[in-house]
Amino acid sequence: MRQLLTAREAAAELGISVASLYAYVSRGLVRSQAQPGTRLRGYDAADVRALRGRAAAGPAAGEAGAPSIETALTLIQADRLHYRGIDLERLAAEARFETVAALLWGVGDADPFADTAFVPVLAAPPEASLASRLIVDLTVASDRDPAGFAKGPGAIARTGARILRQLTATVSGSVAAPGSISAGLAAGWGRVSAEPAIRAALIATADHELAASTFAVRVAASTGASPWRAVSAGLACLDGPRHGGMAERVAAMLDGIAGPEDAEAALAARLRRGEDLHGFGHPLYREADPRAGVLLRAARRLAPDAPAVRLAEAVVASARRLTGLFPNVDFGLVTIARAAGLPAAAPLALFAIGRTAGWIGHVIEQAGDAALIRPRARYVGPLPD
Repeated sequence: MRQLLTAREAAAELGISVASLYAYVSRGLVRSQAQPGTRLRGYDAADVRALRGRAAAGPAAGEAGAPSIETALTLIQADRLHYRGIDLERLAAEARFETVAALLWGVGDADPFADTAFVPVLAAPPEASLASRLIVDLTVASDRDPAGFAKGPGAIARTGARILRQLTATVSGSVAAPGSISAGLAAGWGRVSAEPAIRAALIATADHELAASTFAVRVAASTGASPWRAVSAGLACLDGPRHGGMAERVAAMLDGIAGPEDAEAALAARLRRGEDLHGFGHPLYREADPRAGVLLRAARRLAPDAPAVRLAEAVVASARRLTGLFPNVDFGLVTIARAAGLPAAAPLALFAIGRTAGWIGHVIEQAGDAALIRPRARYVGPLPD
C-alpha cells in the first residue's frame, strides 16, 4: 500500500507552496489519491521523495553526455520573468515584438527584419490543423531559402526574421509582408483594434527558459540543423496537450461554465471529480505566473466589459479561493483570444509565433557550442545473464 502525505506535508518535504504542489500533480510529477469519506487528497510519499532527491542531486557529477545548458536569454527569479535582464512587464508595455526578438537574438542595433524580399508560401491544405499547416508551410519555405544555411549570429537572426514572417503568413492567410508581426496577425484575423493585445501576447510568450519545445529546438540545433528545421522541432512539441495544446483544455473548461456567477460551483465540481483546473499553477513559480498577469491586463484594457473577461475574472477569483492557485500563461492566452474575438486556434498561433523568437535566440546560442546534446539513459530493464 502506498504511503500518502497530506498536501501540507508533501509541500513541506519539497520546500514549495501547496499551490506549487498542485501544479506538480497536474503535470504528473506527483500522484494523488482521493481520501474516502472526505474532500481531501493524499499525495504519494514515494513520488515526493523521488522528486526531492532529483532536485537535491542535480545532474550526476561527471556523467557522460548529461546536458548542462547555459543561456543568457531568460531569467526566472522571485516570480518575475526577465529577457536579457529586462523585466517582461516593462517590455510588454513599451516594446514592439520585433524589438524583443532582436533583443533575444543579441544583434545590437542591426535590424534583422529590414530585408522584406522573402516571399512566404502557403502550401498546406486549408482544412489541415493549424499545427500541421505551420509545419508544412515551414518545410516548403525552408527549401526555398538557401540563405537559411548561413552561419553566424547575424545570418541566423535574419533567417529568424524570415521564419517569423512565414509563420505570420500561414496564420493570417496572406503572403503580403506586414508592417509588423502583430499588425499582420491583427489584419489577417480582421481585428485591427486588437493589435496591442496581440503584441503583448507575442512578447509574453517569447521565451521561458528550457521548456520542452525549446529543449527540442536546442537538440536539433546542436546537430547542425538549419534554423528552419530547429523551429520545426519546436512546433512538433507544441502539438502536445501538455504544452502548447493545453490551451484547448482551458477553452473546454471555460466552455463548461455557464457564466461568472456559476464559476465557483463549476470549479468545485471539477475538484470533487478529481479533475484538474486547467490553466492554473506552474512549477516554476511559487505563486503567480507573470505572463498571465500581462495577458489578463491586456485583455481587460482591450475589452473590459467583454463576457470572456468577466468570466475569466470570476474563474481566477474562484480558483484562488478553492485551491490557492494562480492562472498561468495558457489561461491568459485563451482569455485574450476570446476578449479580442480571435479564432479558436489563436492561442496556439500566438504561442507558436511568440515562442519562435526565443527559439531563434536558443539556436544562436547553440551555434556557439560545438557539442552535440546527447543525454545518457538510465537503464532500468532486466540485466544480462
